[in-house]
Amino acid sequence: MHHHHVFSLLLWQRAFLLLSLWLATPAAADEVYLLNGDRLTGTIVKMEENLLTIQTDYGGEIKVDWKKIQRLTATSPIKILVPGESRDVLRDFVYGTQGQREVTEAGQDTPTPLSDITAINLEPFRVAGTVSVGGNNTSGNSSTKAFNSAARLTLYAHRQRLLVEGKYNYGQANDQVTARNSLASVKHNYFISKQVFIETFGMLEKDTLQALQLRSTIGSGLGYQFYETPTTTLSLSAGIAHVNEHFTNSPNTQTPSGRWSLRWEHSLWPDRVKVFHRHEGFWDINAGNAFRFNADQGLRITVYKNLFFNVEYDLRLNTQPAPGRKKTDEAMIFGVGYEFR
Repeated sequence: MHHHHVFSLLLWQRAFLLLSLWLATPAAADEVYLLNGDRLTGTIVKMEENLLTIQTDYGGEIKVDWKKIQRLTATSPIKILVPGESRDVLRDFVYGTQGQREVTEAGQDTPTPLSDITAINLEPFRVAGTVSVGGNNTSGNSSTKAFNSAARLTLYAHRQRLLVEGKYNYGQANDQVTARNSLASVKHNYFISKQVFIETFGMLEKDTLQALQLRSTIGSGLGYQFYETPTTTLSLSAGIAHVNEHFTNSPNTQTPSGRWSLRWEHSLWPDRVKVFHRHEGFWDINAGNAFRFNADQGLRITVYKNLFFNVEYDLRLNTQPAPGRKKTDEAMIFGVGYEFR
């Protein structure tokens, strides 16, 4: 009995010793070896714009110049982008003619030289945006109807950003149409650096009350992304455009135009209250130097998860409207919507 007790005690001591050694062993980590002989340990997050981001326990997030790195190893495969050929049209549009594969080491004395790698752990496709509807219907001494809808989607992928927008407004008072207009636009941004992008766009507009059958606009320009964070987005772009207008009561026009655009959103209360302002301005050179300005701004309040209540003020200005039409159209919109995150 005594020997059995001693044997059990020895087993427990050995088990405790093994557990202590296991707990004392540092967790496996990615390693980055620098040309000057230093070594960083942590988790490799990504590499883009020739900067490697590594998350460490001792210094938080550290960014290292890619040209100062000699070799790296990872405990789990990392996705690298290297020169290559691909037959995937969509992937080539996003990444260019480069191949993406997984490795656990790269650098000197490995099959993958660091000079061949252009990016690590690129973000996958990401979609964000909003869809909203609103309106009213009154009867009695006065009869009014109103309906409006809007959808804005943004697709992100590496250096590419695609913005798609559609809007429709209708209003009626005492059986008279007071508003009927629609807009659809597509904007493509290609980032040549972290903040500078080339923008190409196309837009279609229609407005019955302005006697506008169709206005089509195409153009291009340069833009700058001041902020792109979870709480604040701010970008500005400017360039040239070609405008083609078809009216019901005046001659059609074609004109070159100067164009600028601004997009701003800011969370006053993260995930709860957001303010926004978006506008586009045009200077139509061959159309009497007409100045056109479309802006919408407002407040979005989250009521439950992705559902929100929307208060928006829209302004549309045209200094050279069709004969007999006013220069300014305004709309106050109340609605509900859904936000994609």
